Amino acid sequence: MLGSVSWTALCGYAGDALWVLTLALMFSASRRAWQQTRNRPSVRFLGGLARRELAFWLLPMASFALSIWLALQARGVDNEAAILLFGVRAVSAPLLALVHLRWVADALRP
Repeated sequence: MLGSVSWTALCGYAGDALWVLTLALMFSASRRAWQQTRNRPSVRFLGGLARRELAFWLLPMASFALSIWLALQARGVDNEAAILLFGVRAVSAPLLALVHLRWVADALRP
């Protein structure tokens, strides 16, 4: 059964699974940080102060948009390009999650 599935489909599904896990982690961290900073109108963000909306939701929303674009791109490529695109998706998802968690940790400091 697995032999009948193409590399394009396997890479697409694996990339989708990585992005689902990454986005779930990012949105969960943002939601938790949002609740913890309920009484603060602004938080630390990139060396300055920014509104909570920007600090906690900018990167998850941008990552969601990127994940949709990459998923659409993965559906229209051949076998070799599917493997390369899976590599891009497999590297970019956790890197964006790490950047986001770093931003959230910095924003939660008093």
